Amino acid sequence: MRYTKYKDFGGIQFPTLVHVHQGDPRLNPAHNYYELNITSVKGNVPVQTMPVTAVVRDATAPPVKVESQKLADGVWLLAGGTHHSMLVEFKDFVAVVEAPVNEERSLAVIAEVNRLAPNKMIRYVVNTHHHFDHSGGLRTYFSQGTTVVTHESNKDYYIDILFHPAAWTLKPDRMSIYNPMYMISRRPPPIETVGGDTRGTAPYVVTDGVRMLEVFHVQDMAYELGEPSYRQGNHGADMLMAYLPKEKILLNADLYSPPAQGAPVPAATNGMRTLYRNMVKLKLDVEQHVPIHGRVGTNSEFLKIVGGTN
Repeated sequence: MRYTKYKDFGGIQFPTLVHVHQGDPRLNPAHNYYELNITSVKGNVPVQTMPVTAVVRDATAPPVKVESQKLADGVWLLAGGTHHSMLVEFKDFVAVVEAPVNEERSLAVIAEVNRLAPNKMIRYVVNTHHHFDHSGGLRTYFSQGTTVVTHESNKDYYIDILFHPAAWTLKPDRMSIYNPMYMISRRPPPIETVGGDTRGTAPYVVTDGVRMLEVFHVQDMAYELGEPSYRQGNHGADMLMAYLPKEKILLNADLYSPPAQGAPVPAATNGMRTLYRNMVKLKLDVEQHVPIHGRVGTNSEFLKIVGGTN
C-alpha cells in the first residue's frame, strides 16, 4: 500500500492518493488492486452509532475441532475442519504434515499430537505449498523449534516475511511472544528444503531407521496449471507430497480429494492426472490417498477416476 501526495486539510496532513498493489513480486507477478483519490478530509466528525443486533453482539467463534482417524500403526489423519494434517510417529519424535489455516488450528493439532504421542517432540512439520491456507499455521511450530520442510523456492520468503522477528501487534501469536531469534544467535533457522533440482526425483527423507517418510516435489505441474500460469509461479509450482512406503500412504494437497461417499464418479482433472503421472514416474506403491481436504480414499478408487491417463 502506497500513500502519496500528502496535503494539508485544516491542520491534518493526509495522503490524497492511496494505491494498493496486490501480490509479492518475489513469488508471482503482482498487479494493481485499487486506487483511492482523496479530495476532502474532516477531523473529529460526529458519527452516528449503528445498532448492533443480538446475533452479532452475542456471536462467538466455534472451538477448533481436531478429529483423529488412525490410518496405520503410528499414523493418524488429524481432521475436523476444512484442512487436515497427518501425524507420523517415530521412535523418539513425531512429524506433522501440513500446518494449515492459522495459529488456533495449529495449537489444537499440537494438543492432539501430544495426546496421541505423549512426550515426543514435534521435530518436523512438512509444508505442501506456500498458499496462506496451507502455511498459515507454520509460525506456531517454528516458534517452538520445529524444523519446517518446504520447497526451496519458499525459504527466503518464509525467513524474510512469514517468520520475520517483528511481533504481531494487532493479534499477537505465539511466535510474537516466544520468538527464537535465530538471526541474533547466528544459528541457522530450522528450515529444510526439497526440490533443489526441479527435474530431480530424490525425496527429502525423515526416518528413525525403521519408519520412513518421504517428501517429494511434485513434477510437471505445468500439466495441472497450464504453461502460462506455471511460468508465472502461481498455484502449486512449489507443491510437495508426502509418502509412507511401508504403509503405502500418499498425502497430497489440492490435486486430488476422493469424492464424498455415494457421490457419482467425477471426471478426471488435470490435478489428478499430474498426481497419477508422479506416482508412475516415482513407482509409488499406494493403497491409501490422504488429501488435505476431504476424506481418505483407496488407490483403486483413484485409478477408476483417472482411467487411461497418459
